[in-house]
Amino acid sequence: MEYYKNGNTIVRTSEEKDVDSLAISMREADIQEIWKSHHIKPRAALLGGFKESELCFTIERNKTPIAMFGIYPQTLLGNSAMVWLLASPELEKVQRAFIKRSRYFIKGMLQRYSMLENWVDVKNVQSIKWLRWCGAKIEEAKPYGVENKPFCYFYFRRKL
Repeated sequence: MEYYKNGNTIVRTSEEKDVDSLAISMREADIQEIWKSHHIKPRAALLGGFKESELCFTIERNKTPIAMFGIYPQTLLGNSAMVWLLASPELEKVQRAFIKRSRYFIKGMLQRYSMLENWVDVKNVQSIKWLRWCGAKIEEAKPYGVENKPFCYFYFRRKL
């Protein structure tokens, strides 16, 4: 199902085949982040996100997946979910159009869960800028993950 279309860029429901396509082209900052946090490689991170997510979307440009994002619940009965996005460098080419729609997707996710949260590597500057623009509250860096490297906890909270 398509949720957004602008020229040759589409946001649609993810399919498992998107995992392999994006895994080989993932941006370096995302590769480093998932390694520092969980010691997993791109394909494993994407496949896990795809399989565990309640909502999972693919951003496609010229019929090629350039990013995947989604949410997966923390617990079965909880009202918070982990939010994630992994991308290729191609996302920069559609970043302006996607950024404008980002708040729309976050608002939709917050209709299901009152809080969306995760951790971001302090070195993943591009992701931190995007999160701030989208309205995330970002805390000071703390040791996190398998390697205990500096990451910032961030969250989005539903407005009452």
